[in-house]
Amino acid sequence: MATIKYEVLKHNMRKDKTWNVVIRVTHKRVMKYIPTTVFVTRDELTSSFKIKNFQKKEKCEDILRIYRKRIEEENLEFNDMTADELVRRITRKDIVKPTFVDFVDYYQKWIKTHEDEIKGMGNYKTALNSFIKFMGRKVIDCNEITVRLMESYVRWLGDRHRAANLYCICIKRVFNEARETYNDNLDGEEIIKRSLEFFDPPVHVCTEKRAISLEHLRALAAIPDEERSNSSRNVARDVFLISFMMMGANSIDIFSCKWDGEGNITYDRAKTKDRRPDHARIVIKPHPLLMPLIKKYASVLDKKERYVFRFNRMYRNPADFSYNLNRGMKEVGKEIDEEGLTFYAARHTMATIAFNETDIDKMTIHDMLNHQLPVYKITDIYIKKDFRKINEANFKLIDFVFNDMEKEKSGTHQDKHQGGALLTGDFLTNVVDTVVDITWQLTPQDINTRKSWNVEIKVAYKGQSKLIGTSIFVSENDVSEDGQLTNEYLVKRCEALVNSCKERISRLDLKAAQYDINDLVNKLLS
Repeated sequence: MATIKYEVLKHNMRKDKTWNVVIRVTHKRVMKYIPTTVFVTRDELTSSFKIKNFQKKEKCEDILRIYRKRIEEENLEFNDMTADELVRRITRKDIVKPTFVDFVDYYQKWIKTHEDEIKGMGNYKTALNSFIKFMGRKVIDCNEITVRLMESYVRWLGDRHRAANLYCICIKRVFNEARETYNDNLDGEEIIKRSLEFFDPPVHVCTEKRAISLEHLRALAAIPDEERSNSSRNVARDVFLISFMMMGANSIDIFSCKWDGEGNITYDRAKTKDRRPDHARIVIKPHPLLMPLIKKYASVLDKKERYVFRFNRMYRNPADFSYNLNRGMKEVGKEIDEEGLTFYAARHTMATIAFNETDIDKMTIHDMLNHQLPVYKITDIYIKKDFRKINEANFKLIDFVFNDMEKEKSGTHQDKHQGGALLTGDFLTNVVDTVVDITWQLTPQDINTRKSWNVEIKVAYKGQSKLIGTSIFVSENDVSEDGQLTNEYLVKRCEALVNSCKERISRLDLKAAQYDINDLVNKLLS
């Protein structure tokens, strides 16, 4: 009996760096390949060259179903034919295409395929249940779904404005993907003839107060560390500040953002990357005040991935990361007397302070939030994205919030917006005035040409910190995937060096003498 399957031949890469998916037919121990109209890129393949893109897999399955049906019709158990003859017969042009596509069935399969990769999948499930209730049945032909039907659905939802916006976005997205899947067939036939191109989900205006005040933001930055090493409050506070200084980045994007090779942070916004021609990409130049937090949560330098943070190693997935953040935000909210504080407030706070306090215009803030206005949807295709303006605005905002905060503490006055020049220490590290915190650390971004790292001693005192280089070098073989030093001998050397520094500091009378961080470092180096 003939067997049939689709596959990607690794050695058949085209000049445009794509691969044509082929159908492999095996009959009487002879293999024949049938080319298809499906092409895949390297990003759409696993390491073993299996297709992982949902739409492409569906297209290939459709082709297989057609060919398998043709093979059954040939009654091979009674007919003696060669592999060539079999291929000729099953590739004939009179293939009948389906005329009915069940939207609910496609939607449910789509959910299963995207379960682990889309944040807020619960919204998609709720949207489908709501749409089924509106239609009054569980079988819905895709060709029934029109702009007029969706407008009726919006009216049916009534004053549930948030639901109308969210559910319509979900339904439109899945419908568009079903249309793309079924209409991209061997004969170019338009199976789903309806289109929602001119249906815009109603805009929901959020009336809930989510942004916190400038004073509360500064209070949040000043919250001292809890001594617990696994403190969710510490992580929530830090990631809230990371989000603010990354122009309101969502937790899922912080979880997976990467270095771009030029010292910038970049990511495709998970919420909208599949619905925008530019993949909702943003490039962020890290402000100097963000660097201490980047170093604190730095990921192991990976030649292939280059993740900025190690949150993807600390938590199983973005959902666990988000859950932990919002749990910690409850404790952060208590500290600054902000009831009901959520992590998403960082995004609202960034936009609110940028507009109300620093006079950054709305269009720039719109770009910082990585939004896209429908009126500019086509225009943006023709304009090459330049991220300099939003990064300049972001530096201005961070300087205003945190450098002015330091000036208020010290009583000094300097000009605003110096790009982080006013502060060289880590203002996010709170240390009791007469306590010196000394630790050793690795900074993955500081890898040298020999593919090794120099262990550094971090000295923190009175809200500032300094790094001191050591003679201890660590190779890639001595570091685990989550950035931990595994060589016991080197760990003991590092701990001995830290103890030696602590012993020197203990001899100083910190209360009597007016030492600053530079004085302490000089004492250790002398």
